[in-house]
Amino acid sequence: MPLLTMSKGYNSDVEALRQKEYPHMNDGVYLDHSGATIYAKSTIDSFCAKMVTNLYGNPHSENFPAKLSGDVVDQVREKTLNFLGADPAHFDLIFVANATAAIKLVADAFRDLSEKTSDRRFWYGYHKDAHTSIVGVRELTYGQSYCFRSDLDVERWLRDPEANFVNSYHPGGLGLFAYPGQSNMSGRRLPLSWSGTLRQSEYLQNTYTLLDAAALAMTYPMETIFQDVDQAPDFTCLSLYKIFGFPDIGALIVRRESGHILTLRKYFGGGTVSMVATFGENWHRSKGLQAPTYKLHEGLEDGTLPFHSILALGEAIDVHKKLYGSMSRISDHTSYLTSRLFRGLTSLRHSNGQPLVRIYTENSDFEDSTKQGSAVAFNVLRANGQHVPYSDVERSANSAGIYVRSGGVCNPGGIFTALGYEPWMTERALSAGHHCGSHGISIIHRLPTGIVRASLGAMSTKQDVDTFLEFLRSTFLENDPEWRPSTRVTVRSPRADAFAFDLPVDYTTSSFPDVREVPRPRPILHHLPSAPEATPRVTPLAMNDLMQGLATVR
Repeated sequence: MPLLTMSKGYNSDVEALRQKEYPHMNDGVYLDHSGATIYAKSTIDSFCAKMVTNLYGNPHSENFPAKLSGDVVDQVREKTLNFLGADPAHFDLIFVANATAAIKLVADAFRDLSEKTSDRRFWYGYHKDAHTSIVGVRELTYGQSYCFRSDLDVERWLRDPEANFVNSYHPGGLGLFAYPGQSNMSGRRLPLSWSGTLRQSEYLQNTYTLLDAAALAMTYPMETIFQDVDQAPDFTCLSLYKIFGFPDIGALIVRRESGHILTLRKYFGGGTVSMVATFGENWHRSKGLQAPTYKLHEGLEDGTLPFHSILALGEAIDVHKKLYGSMSRISDHTSYLTSRLFRGLTSLRHSNGQPLVRIYTENSDFEDSTKQGSAVAFNVLRANGQHVPYSDVERSANSAGIYVRSGGVCNPGGIFTALGYEPWMTERALSAGHHCGSHGISIIHRLPTGIVRASLGAMSTKQDVDTFLEFLRSTFLENDPEWRPSTRVTVRSPRADAFAFDLPVDYTTSSFPDVREVPRPRPILHHLPSAPEATPRVTPLAMNDLMQGLATVR
């Protein structure tokens, strides 16, 4: 039985749970669960207890400590599959560093196998909401890739592959279709039926499916995906720290009927081969191709596994079940909170009636957990409709002890679609000096280059949501028609709190009215009685953005 009694919707017992299991969350409001959720104290306690009472060795050895580690790895592998609702008879699990490592393992295998095809390449299709790591696979296809711009675009292709020019170079050849179960930008959940539909297509029998479930699995019952092996993806990648907070480890869930294709990769690491010849003719024998003597994962897990982390994973699963009962209950809880956040954001309006935020979503129902995950993407607007730089929002939130994420959030297709960018506009942003990361340009020609993302987890509470809404209201809501933002910005350093940055004397603006381009001279460290005047083309708040481009003294 779970420790807590949970009802449909919001789980008020989490408020007490926070004090007992998450004391490390008391110093702020954490709203970046899509990046990594927070670990429970009991997980750390249980893991540490096992570490100091047992002796664990390298599982590739045959001594008793090594055998103990090997047994732990086998047990946790099966426990993880069962937690995800994936029957070990039909699915295998390959431990990897994170979801990106899982994606690369699949991509490398397809690249290697494609060298044996007639055109020495494979076709790759991916959805525009894909994470950067999914997009990157296209670079292995020698130009044979296609980005689906919408769900409808995918469904038209699945319905009639021959009538679409998605893969016109070698129709019916080796292919891989990848898409996210949930947008890591907006939280929108995509259809999970595509893998089964593709498998039933006579024309697409040589095309495999890769589901990026890193964002989805954090608050979604994964048994929905794996309960029907005929409908399940061929490959599913996960970052398990997004579910449990600790340990930092990932997994690739492989449908056994499809997994053999991965064993045809070229590279082999320690522990994945049964024999290697190093003199004369070079050859090796992959364990993955020697079933039933070896299992599929034995031919794909290169080198020594992170067996201590896998031990910690087993403890994390046990604690998670004890605290929350099931992922379905977590889904109900976070769905309630996400809806509360969405409603709160849409209710915030300036005194002139203009909305405080613009929310980016293709989903109209934030209460439906099949359509919306526990993340909301938005930008803050001034009363005149212009955008507050997302970097300013995150910086102000940090100062208030509220932790969100801002920028491109590693989702280029989703970001630029939501913001209305055309290809030439991304080129202009690049030429103006914008790049991903904290030192990019927040606004170009009054158009933001990124968003603010607030995401919730199993241990989030109503108070977290309401505190964030109050922060936005008190910080950015313009109730006074004469309200003006402060023109002075001080960039603080942990080692030099009394210093403030001065703008360099050779500062200039480009011909783009809202592009901030700041040269990188050595900063001048001294006090100024007031902020320097900007050139006529830069507004006071835009000057704030410029100052954030300067490197913080650390």
